[in-house]
This record gives sequence, C-alpha cells and structure tokens, in this order.
Amino acid sequence: MHSINDVPQLADQLIAGYKLHNSPSAYTTAISGIDASGKGYITRRLQEELEKKRYRVANINIDPWQNPIPVRLKKENPAENFYCNVFRWNDVFEQLLMPLKKNRSICLRTKLIRTDADEYYCHTYQYENIDFLLIDAILLFQERFISFYDYCVWVECSFETGLQRALSRNVEKLDNARLIHDYEVFYYAAQRLHIEKDDPRSKADCIFENDNHR
Repeated sequence: MHSINDVPQLADQLIAGYKLHNSPSAYTTAISGIDASGKGYITRRLQEELEKKRYRVANINIDPWQNPIPVRLKKENPAENFYCNVFRWNDVFEQLLMPLKKNRSICLRTKLIRTDADEYYCHTYQYENIDFLLIDAILLFQERFISFYDYCVWVECSFETGLQRALSRNVEKLDNARLIHDYEVFYYAAQRLHIEKDDPRSKADCIFENDNHR
C-alpha cells in the first residue's frame, strides 16, 4: 500500500494492473472513502484519464441504489442500520456489478432513487465491451465485498474536512443544523463503524490523499 495524490499516476497504476490481468472479466476498481471525501470527483477524472488512452470505462456510482429514507435512516441503532441498509447491496451487485464485470457488457433497465426526495425514476445502464469497471461509493471495503475488486483506492479525508465540504455542496438540500445532525448521527457514525470494523485503509492498494487542510 502506498499514497499518491495524482490522478494520472493512479490511471497509470490501473493500466499496469489491467495489462497483467489474466482474466476475461473487466478490471474492477473500487474507489471508496467517507462521504464528501472527493470520491466522485476523483473517479470522474480517473475515467477521463483512462478514456484519453482509448480504454472503455464504466463509471458506476451506487448512490441511486440507496434504500428509501425510512429504511436507511432509522433512529434505532442508526449507525449499524445505515451501515447495513443504506444501499440495496444484493440488487446492485447481482443485477449490475457482477454481470457487468463478468460479461464486460450490459443493458439493464431499472428503477433508481433520487435520495434527496425519495423519488424513483427509470434508468438504463448500457455498456459494451468495457475494459475498466470503476465503482464509487462509501462502505465498499466490507469484508463480504473485498474479493470482488481487482484494485482498491481509499480516498483519505478527515471527517472535519468532509463535513465542511458537505455543508458547502448540500446535495441533501437541508438547513445546516439538520445536515450536521444527519452526518453525525447516520452517515459519519456508520463510516466510523466501517473504519473500526473493516479497517478499510488496510484493504486499499493505494491511499489517495485528498485533504487540503492536512
């Protein structure tokens, strides 16, 4: 495990792994970290770097596979519940990620959720003959999932920095007091549990340093 903070360098590392990848499946990289660590931005830039070099990439953010608010934000045992039930884990792996990795192609029409309003919408995933599968989400480095990935990137960011970024972007469209409450009681509580229980940094092939305040 080593640390970097350069996306082109990370892309080169993935390409090196891909070239040694002795499998017909797509080379699968998990990009994880706490909420507002910068996972999505780094994953999009990584996709751009790979596509510049003529590789075919599926960039999958699994946020739209979340359960509805009454399921994922229960007041009873909020951290453990969020950890276990924030996503429809079985559905996203069985319907999308596993067949896409195996076959390198997919056409899947499904219902996803707008997490700020719990509104469902139809979406079609369509990819053909991909080289790289990038998966971007929190809590990906649970023991039950880790063998699925060929390469793991942990985006390092403090909870203090992440919260400031979350307040600035406010994708949840909540007032600051409510947003801070939800992060501390649900999101970051579950992610602290993940760090304690799964030690995700130890499972990473590299640490991407993304905390400007350190």
